[in-house]
Amino acid sequence: MNLNSKYFDSIRASKRTETIVKAEKKCDWPACDEKAGYPAPASPGEQGKRTFCFAHIREYNKSYDFFEGMSDDDIENYRRAASTGHRPTWSMGTRRAKGIKEGDWQFDDPLEIMNHAGPIKGETRRAPRVSTGQKRALEILDLEASATPEDVRKRYKLLVKKYHPDANGGERKYETQLQKTIQAHDYLKASGFC
Repeated sequence: MNLNSKYFDSIRASKRTETIVKAEKKCDWPACDEKAGYPAPASPGEQGKRTFCFAHIREYNKSYDFFEGMSDDDIENYRRAASTGHRPTWSMGTRRAKGIKEGDWQFDDPLEIMNHAGPIKGETRRAPRVSTGQKRALEILDLEASATPEDVRKRYKLLVKKYHPDANGGERKYETQLQKTIQAHDYLKASGFC
């Protein structure tokens, strides 16, 4: 960017000619007439802030005690409330809605949308989605996509017994089928199918 451009000069904002005079505050320390430029919180009983000069702000900060005038119980209550950011908290399950029995839903359901358990008459449940990799693994195990995890376990045990070298007299022709069966089962297990 060229700061000496004629276009830059035309968009430059003009400076304000009027000057704002700030009133200088005096130090809040007793018997001090120095200029006060350092704000500090007032004591807990007072409202607002106090301002001091540099020498007295250090003195004030050293002697400042937020808990001044509070009882030990008040200090402990403040400390406990500070652990949650001074927001109210409740133990799990203690704020149940009125009129709801144990084991029921914990929210008001005036339209009774969540009242039924299971599919309504005429409503069908969707089959769980099966990925392409899971379909291939199920095909290796000779199972349909609608197979349950229990079906997979039973079929896996059956095929391992069939293809294992101890069961078939040590024939090597079933070795690759055994490896594919184990890999298919491991894939289904890792993908969360069973």
